[in-house]
Amino acid sequence: MTPTGGRHRPWTPQPHRRVNPAPARESRISPRRASPGGRAAGRSPFRRVAAVVTVRVRRVGGVLGVSHATSGAVAGLAVAGYAPHAVGIEPSAGTVVTFAAVCAGAALLPDLDHPNSIATRRFAAASWLASNVVRPFSGLLYDLTRGRRDTGKGTHRGITHTVVGAVALGVAINLASARWGAPVLVGTLFICIALAIKGLDALVPGPPSLVIAAGLTYLVEDVVPGGTAGTAGWLGTAVTIGMIVHSIGDAITESGAPLLWPLPIRRRRWYPVGSPRPLRMRTGGSVEAWVVAPALTVAVFVLAVLVVPGLAPWLTDVGQQAYRLVSGA
Repeated sequence: MTPTGGRHRPWTPQPHRRVNPAPARESRISPRRASPGGRAAGRSPFRRVAAVVTVRVRRVGGVLGVSHATSGAVAGLAVAGYAPHAVGIEPSAGTVVTFAAVCAGAALLPDLDHPNSIATRRFAAASWLASNVVRPFSGLLYDLTRGRRDTGKGTHRGITHTVVGAVALGVAINLASARWGAPVLVGTLFICIALAIKGLDALVPGPPSLVIAAGLTYLVEDVVPGGTAGTAGWLGTAVTIGMIVHSIGDAITESGAPLLWPLPIRRRRWYPVGSPRPLRMRTGGSVEAWVVAPALTVAVFVLAVLVVPGLAPWLTDVGQQAYRLVSGA
């Protein structure tokens, strides 16, 4: 039945409608082909500059590497500068600098379980191979120890983001440095300096960081009083502290970190420990870029002057010489 009294309206074929293709978008036209002057008609000459500035700001805004490196340096300076005095030991400048530098670089090591992190891409094939060993191992360990409410794969923010993993690597480096001495100390220092420099690359781009890392390693070993010798047998502690500082930094972000694995928390062994939600910040957000990173950078310089033996008098002497030079000119 139809609304017209039960009679069906006869079907008649509808004329074919030709659909015109959508017009080409002007945004796809190359600016250099759009006009002889090389600029698309009606397009602001400042649009390209604004896009470049936006990309640069976003790159600087993603300052997670900077925050990790500087927070590790702050922790390393504090521990190496004050802890020895508590047991009646006067650390050398080389000891403090080596410990702080290793701590800064180690603060980027936990992200070796991420395929696109600084730690994974820093040393080409070597770091890529290390990442491809760490990630499957972390995933396997996650599957073997996961709780009833654990979800995910465990390949990122897994064993490298736990206190157990940090302590295990630190103990291994302590034993190796006590057994083989300088080669382990210098090698660990070079790797960590290279990681720290690359972490700061978003703010301080420059020449190849591996070359800079090699030069700084040489200076610490052969020029700075004391060199690396004073850290034999306990340099791994700097690696442990740096990795834990990294995980604590991740814990105050929105995702958290499984710091306390394998302790069961709410039926989860890989429980993402984090700060209270109102205090969490977004990774690479404005709080980190304009508050956390600058504060940590200032703290590094202040602590270095306070705890590195001989640094404050040297800076004073350099300042006086510079003042005489400027006054004489």
